[in-house]
Amino acid sequence: MALTCRTPAESGSDHVEYVHRDVPKGRSIGIALSGGGIRSAAFNLGALQALQEQRVLASADYLAAVSGGSYVASALMISQAYSPPSEPGDKELWAHGSPEERRLRSDTNYLAPGFIGRVWMLLSIIYGFVLNYAPFILGAFVVGRLLGWLVHWQGMKLADLHLDGLNIPASGVVLVIVGSIAVLVMVAVFLVAVRRFRDARCGANESAKSKAEPVAAILVLLAIAGVALLVLPALAGVYASVSEQLLSWIFGESAEIFQTKRGRLVVAGMWLVLSMTLAVIALMLSRRFRARRTMLVVAAAASGGLVLVPFLSSLDYSAGHGMTNSVDYIMVGCAVGVILLMGVFVHNRRYSMHLFYRERLSSAFALERVHDADRNETVAKAINYNRPLNFSEIGSKLAEQGNPLPRLIVCCAANVTSAEVPVGRFAESFTFEQDMSGGPRFDYHDTKRFEAAGGPKGTDMTLPSIMAVSGAALSPLMGRFTYPPLRFLMALTDVRLGVWVKNPRHQDFTASPAECNGPFQKIVSAVKNGWREPGALYVLREAIGALDLKKRFIYLTDGGHWENLGIVELLRRRCTHVLCFDASSDQQGGGQDIGRAIALARSELDVEIELDPRPTMPSAAGEPSLDSAVMGAIKYPGGQEARLIYAKATMPADASWDLKAFQGRDGRFPNHSTGQQMFTDEQFEAYRSLGHAAGLRAIKLLNIPPSHLDAMPVVTKIPHSGNGVSVSKLIHTNGHAVPR
Repeated sequence: MALTCRTPAESGSDHVEYVHRDVPKGRSIGIALSGGGIRSAAFNLGALQALQEQRVLASADYLAAVSGGSYVASALMISQAYSPPSEPGDKELWAHGSPEERRLRSDTNYLAPGFIGRVWMLLSIIYGFVLNYAPFILGAFVVGRLLGWLVHWQGMKLADLHLDGLNIPASGVVLVIVGSIAVLVMVAVFLVAVRRFRDARCGANESAKSKAEPVAAILVLLAIAGVALLVLPALAGVYASVSEQLLSWIFGESAEIFQTKRGRLVVAGMWLVLSMTLAVIALMLSRRFRARRTMLVVAAAASGGLVLVPFLSSLDYSAGHGMTNSVDYIMVGCAVGVILLMGVFVHNRRYSMHLFYRERLSSAFALERVHDADRNETVAKAINYNRPLNFSEIGSKLAEQGNPLPRLIVCCAANVTSAEVPVGRFAESFTFEQDMSGGPRFDYHDTKRFEAAGGPKGTDMTLPSIMAVSGAALSPLMGRFTYPPLRFLMALTDVRLGVWVKNPRHQDFTASPAECNGPFQKIVSAVKNGWREPGALYVLREAIGALDLKKRFIYLTDGGHWENLGIVELLRRRCTHVLCFDASSDQQGGGQDIGRAIALARSELDVEIELDPRPTMPSAAGEPSLDSAVMGAIKYPGGQEARLIYAKATMPADASWDLKAFQGRDGRFPNHSTGQQMFTDEQFEAYRSLGHAAGLRAIKLLNIPPSHLDAMPVVTKIPHSGNGVSVSKLIHTNGHAVPR
């Protein structure tokens, strides 16, 4: 039962991929918990409680979780691994009314609890923005100064570089640039003509590609750069004119004040504040589908302001004044020095919002039971944040306990913008399990390799980190949901919850660290490793969407950026009974996520799913849905059939009165925005209760008698290795092999 792994040479092929080659014998139950932040966490907690009560959870083989679903699934594993054995009469871990649930109810505003929490979150955002933006604003300042100084040194003014309408440029420099652009374009077109001529004589190239294509692309890029050189002087002139008027209008100052450094700093600061305001507006509009076009325009304006303001201000000033004294040289030198130092010592993994997010998730969901002597009762408390909650260690603890919980699969998305993934998808599946992690395009590797992959202290991949990655819905790159203007803006302003991890396909992933003898070698090694860490260059790649599978690091975000339900990963493991709990926001009632999952299962695994989810959707008139769960059929390649139970966070006609009353008070229920990550206890209970009812309905449709669940054989884990990667093999005690 060797693991099927796609090697780097096979990457990009379209053959069907499963985790195991063989077909499982007997029943294999998989549970999928969808994404959706705290809304999903509450709904899926209720569903898990129903499965727990009816002994379905203990009989399941897999628990695939995305985003908010991974919060509660991981919380269950952590509490089981680190809590003492239950005493008679104790409620089960994370059961309804348990200490864990009571603790979470008091912390549903976990992201920013109270005034102090909100201030801390704001300061964390400011901290990340400053460190993220600093290399770019300093780089724009340096480049602007050097180009302006070059213009001044040649005895020219920026006005001399303007185009003169349709006349032949008077400036020799402009004439050279215009001529170069024309030559570059003509040569690129000539390369196409040569290719077509060769095809006519020699026949078409088998690969339909030639060496001329990348050369032509480079020539076009150079031509675009030349156009930018023609546009920049005009932009600098517009910037100077508008800024002078702004100083006069707001401060009543003369135009001459703009030529001073103080005036330049004041105006640049005002433009940057305006750009940041537009950035905030763009991020707010991104949550409104109908305002998507307006959002893209505002995002483009904000991004342009953040990049061009420091550059144009520096260019215009330096072109007019040159380098007047040693202070100017010192300023440029210091800026370059800061950029280089930040490249070595300031890393994206240390200042991104991922760390804040991980910390808050850990405080709310990484709980253990302890005895409170003062109250003489068992309570749940957050595990010390400094304690490394490694997924592999948790798996070992659960195995030692003989725990019947299903195998947890935390679903993430590896963002890829190159042609190595299908057009428009921009992401590939990446999953974490207790013993092996990876994906079809990365192979599956020992999870301990990711946990011990090195990097700055505090950035290790613990289970809370993995939870935060799986729930990183807000990031510049979001798979098929990526918008280029917004991507650039979010990357520039550090609006990201995703994280960079070492690429399993890169040679450095398995390389042992070189031994350093002596202080000099240690310093060189530290500088080298620091420079390789994701910093401004990786942020730039993220901003322009230049990510492939060859770099040293890959960018992981919310599993929903690939598939938001977790169904496909259960199908990849050939489960015979799949229970899916969908808590995604579906205000339009279109069933988008289940539709994407069905299409992705077909294209990725050649699996056909027959399911009609319309009974779980409200009518066009806004009437309640007919049911909270429906049953469908799964057909694997080779003819193996399976069952799919799809349960939706919807308001069925037979919903309890408390849910109907709550919906009457809050019309957004059960489709609160995923952007709302701070719930009241009433909101939390409404979703938990809805999930519990959906779980009971799903169990009824599953139709496996409790006696059959109790009789399901116990599985034993036997280490096995194959294909050069870590693999696990689980065998039933009665001798029937079932892949886990």
